[in-house]
Amino acid sequence: MVLPTGFALPPLPYLVVLVGGVVLIAALLVALEPPVDQRTVVALAPWMALGGALHALNQPPIELYNPTLAPLFGTPSVYLTTFNTMGTVWLLLSFLGVRLGHDENVPRNLGLVGTGILTVILVLSAITALRSGIIDPVWAPLSVILSLFVAAIAVLAVALWRTPLVIRARYAAPVVVFAHVFDGISTAIGTDVIGVAERSPVPRAIMEFAGGLPTASTIGSGWLFVLVKLVVAIAVVVLMDDYLQEEPVEASLLLSLVAAVGLGPATNNVVLFLFTG
Repeated sequence: MVLPTGFALPPLPYLVVLVGGVVLIAALLVALEPPVDQRTVVALAPWMALGGALHALNQPPIELYNPTLAPLFGTPSVYLTTFNTMGTVWLLLSFLGVRLGHDENVPRNLGLVGTGILTVILVLSAITALRSGIIDPVWAPLSVILSLFVAAIAVLAVALWRTPLVIRARYAAPVVVFAHVFDGISTAIGTDVIGVAERSPVPRAIMEFAGGLPTASTIGSGWLFVLVKLVVAIAVVVLMDDYLQEEPVEASLLLSLVAAVGLGPATNNVVLFLFTG
């Protein structure tokens, strides 16, 4: 079993609408051909985080949505919901960019819109936690700060090792590394500090292995997952170097997908951390 606990398709009408929307929007984006490069990886980052935040608000103890909307924010439907929202905004911005002759600004504007929506969702999450009386203001921001620090050190180390690579991937590499470090650190905090059970089988297996080591009583079991995520993220950046130069559009989209696998779950974790007080 490789799927996380709670993975379930939404009811058929929701699934048809969501999948139909994804197919239609993807086809329109392909036809419109908006500019795609490494800046797109950065622009899509807040949307990746938005998906994780929206999913967290559908989980206990929050369960913010009414029963009609809840199927849109489960796993995996939240990914389709987020893509449809992001894709619609991307289409509108691309159309306006072409009409106004400023399509080079589309990635920046896409990122700004995503950041704005994400900020609103995070603020509303904090307010909801505060009103519920169970807010924990420590672990969510600490996860972000630690992740930024570790990711910066890692990117600097790679830059010292292979400077031309980091220069070429100067936008995509930091996003990918931060996304997976963020996932690793937030998962480790959730497991070792807060005591949250890991839902995904692969991270759970890694941490169960680390839990059997002599170091478990001293530094817990989450450290190994952080290390694995860091090594994998750096390996992906290194291995994608040639591909990024030869096929920048395809490589940028693939790196966006890689980043999403880390950033979405990480944001899901930290939103849930707000409600662990």
